[in-house]
Amino acid sequence: MAQLLITGGAGFIGSHTCLVLLQAGHDLTVLDDFSNSSPIALERVAMLAGVATTREAETGRLDIRQGDVRDQACLQQVFNQANSTGKPIEAVIHFAGLKAVGESVREPLRYWDVNVNGSRCLLAAMHANNCRTLVFSSSATLYGYPKSVPIPESAPIQPINPYGHSKAAVERMLQDLACSAPDQWRIA
Repeated sequence: MAQLLITGGAGFIGSHTCLVLLQAGHDLTVLDDFSNSSPIALERVAMLAGVATTREAETGRLDIRQGDVRDQACLQQVFNQANSTGKPIEAVIHFAGLKAVGESVREPLRYWDVNVNGSRCLLAAMHANNCRTLVFSSSATLYGYPKSVPIPESAPIQPINPYGHSKAAVERMLQDLACSAPDQWRIA
């Protein structure tokens, strides 16, 4: 099975995703700064999946790393570690980011830095390490006040707060990246 990098994997959605992926037989590296989560969630995931973490065994199937997606050296270290084991990271699921609408209104620069710059740093590291498959966790807040619910993906993108604007900016960046090398990047 694949070696995957999960950013923000200790959060609610990330930890549930990790459990399903481990149960499906994948090996995971989770990078999280634990600002909105706890490593305890990942220890519970490992217990539920019946796998060892790298904290418990040298060759655990769940490698837990504390770090920030804006830190290029940290990202490169994560890719280097996977490469050194002979199982390079094949794909990334990107959950890392800030997500509170009210907070984004009070601290817009922080949201642009973490969500947009963090995604840019991650994409640069992926590119440098020939990892070109990404699943990005976006948000329905992209659509502002939708005309209908459930919201179709064809609805116009019209965010109304800094959080939504930062997610829309990352989606635009991903579109530009995919168009730059459509035969190389796989982005969802």
